[in-house]
Amino acid sequence: MENNESFSWGSTITAPHMYPIEIHKGYLANDKEMITGYISTGTSTGDWGYGNNAYVGGKTIPTNLSLTWISYAEKKFWKIEAVLPHDKILALFKEGYMDKDRKGEWSHITYNDITVGLAPGGLVVVWLTGKKRSVEIAHYQAVETFVSANEFYRNPHEDTQEEFYDWSFKSEVPKETQAYIKENGIPVNLWNNYRTKYNYRFNIHFYKVDKESSDRRLRYVNGEEEVIEVKNAGSYQNRALPSYGRFFFSQYNAEVQFDGEEVLNAFKKISKNHPDKSIEIEAKVAFMYKTTTFTVKCEDEEIPLEKTVVKMWKN
Repeated sequence: MENNESFSWGSTITAPHMYPIEIHKGYLANDKEMITGYISTGTSTGDWGYGNNAYVGGKTIPTNLSLTWISYAEKKFWKIEAVLPHDKILALFKEGYMDKDRKGEWSHITYNDITVGLAPGGLVVVWLTGKKRSVEIAHYQAVETFVSANEFYRNPHEDTQEEFYDWSFKSEVPKETQAYIKENGIPVNLWNNYRTKYNYRFNIHFYKVDKESSDRRLRYVNGEEEVIEVKNAGSYQNRALPSYGRFFFSQYNAEVQFDGEEVLNAFKKISKNHPDKSIEIEAKVAFMYKTTTFTVKCEDEEIPLEKTVVKMWKN
């Protein structure tokens, strides 16, 4: 791959969970031609960093991104015109990464998607994504724009712009998100704060003697993802905070879903109280592997992660 100058890729669009968006129009291009176009294919949401609306891609590396979309929760349209880091994208495609199959055999593969994330507040993040791997390559700030309801959709009922916004908010935004916005407002800075990286590690304690039996899989609140080899699992690393984890022990496995805001608030507090200190997420595996609890620790301070959802099963 290191000698290749072109790579086959597709493009996907994503938005934060429960904050849906919909594309109006756009494209990825290079200096000579448009490579792939974006059109409305319905509402996009899901997990931040993992696209669910797929578009045709290309083989040449894009240099320009253009997108206009509606953020239903905010009742507004956004637009981005950005120059992509061509050399960085090409270098990452060439570098690729190592992947282990079900037989335990490692092979050198590379990314297969350019994923564009669109968050409230106009934050735009671009990742290269592949099998069990996602890495941020750029982020941008979009500007608010105007698209009339008549231009955006057929508008058979001749809704006014405000009626269109209100109707879309009620029909497209989940009830839980509507309630959260009513009480707290839209957390427009949250996904930019998720991009902050901390020096930390997981420290796992077992009721009986045990160890991790396979490589650990982690997703992060900034949309990145990786597989960490067992031999490196206990080391401190500068990375984004976890949103999801798969842990494999000798007899049982754990699937963990973290609450992003809870983890972020815990790390903000503990890093403020202990500046420049390494932080641990302590995991305690309970008797008979009934569950695993997680606590953020630094020196003598501990903050339990009480909203973490853990599923344990026998392997």
